[in-house]
Amino acid sequence: MCAAATANLSKIINDQLPSDVVHFIQKAGDAASRLQQRLYLVGGVVRDLLLERVNLDIDLVVEGDAIKLAQALNSEGLAQLIVHPRFGTAKLKWGSHSADFATSRAETYARPGALPTVKPGTIEDDLARRDFTINAMAVELNPATSASLSTPLVVATT
Repeated sequence: MCAAATANLSKIINDQLPSDVVHFIQKAGDAASRLQQRLYLVGGVVRDLLLERVNLDIDLVVEGDAIKLAQALNSEGLAQLIVHPRFGTAKLKWGSHSADFATSRAETYARPGALPTVKPGTIEDDLARRDFTINAMAVELNPATSASLSTPLVVATT
């Protein structure tokens, strides 16, 4: 990732995503920090931000507990929350938007087509399991690390 793309990513996020989505992402980063978790915007939305394409498929990976973070964000019950404990995932739906939360993980498969056996992992583990290298990108959203999206960290694996 070139330094120019990294340096301009917060401006791209603010320019390309609706303000209520940007506010949600910032709120999620703050909540993750309070819970001592690390939060990343991942996958196709990061790719499309860099390509200056609109993509509202918000995927978040949590080094910690994604369900706990989603529950904290929905503490006022203003969104619809769907949890999948077996996979450590949750979905929050509010208004016309939604965000998918996944606990960072490594996966193994007993056989082709089987559901995965998941175990906690790092962001690097999670990105390595993705289907396309171009989707194996993440932007850290924790304010202490990313200065509230002003200087985001971009992690990419090959």
